[in-house]
Amino acid sequence: MTSEQFGKTYLQHEQDIANVLRKQRIYDEDLLHDTYIALYEHSQHEEINDFVSTFVSFYRSRYKRRDEYEENYECYDHSQLLNFDKPDESDLEYREQVGERVDKLIDDFCAHPLLGERNHERACEILKLYREGLSYVEIAKRLKIDESTAKKYFKRTIKRIKSHAEMAII
Repeated sequence: MTSEQFGKTYLQHEQDIANVLRKQRIYDEDLLHDTYIALYEHSQHEEINDFVSTFVSFYRSRYKRRDEYEENYECYDHSQLLNFDKPDESDLEYREQVGERVDKLIDDFCAHPLLGERNHERACEILKLYREGLSYVEIAKRLKIDESTAKKYFKRTIKRIKSHAEMAII
């Protein structure tokens, strides 16, 4: 599907998609735009039969991932963030620097397995797919493993990367 065809298809179904998401009480315009981009990239590899259902499915996985992130990884509310000497998170340059540091940590982790670590390649493979925007369900299907296994690998890997990064700082 060309970008023009994809854009026209999206515009034809935009209101239907928005209505479904509003009924489910999960509508977020920024997330809608992010989903549009991700689904366009996905459509280059696989044909989309039911545009609305596929779009909503992609959106729901991103919505769930965002909620999970906020629940597990954001430990401070915005009033507490003001106490820290950090640039505004809306600053694009700052976010890019953080993203680059995270990418470097992950690449370093994948390139250098820790002593005694089992299934390092599988953990890195799951992490790579997650970074590409796949949900746990999509990762599980692609790797032919259970969704809970993909989730456990991911969480365990993130925990290892965090502890490894903390050790490097000390």
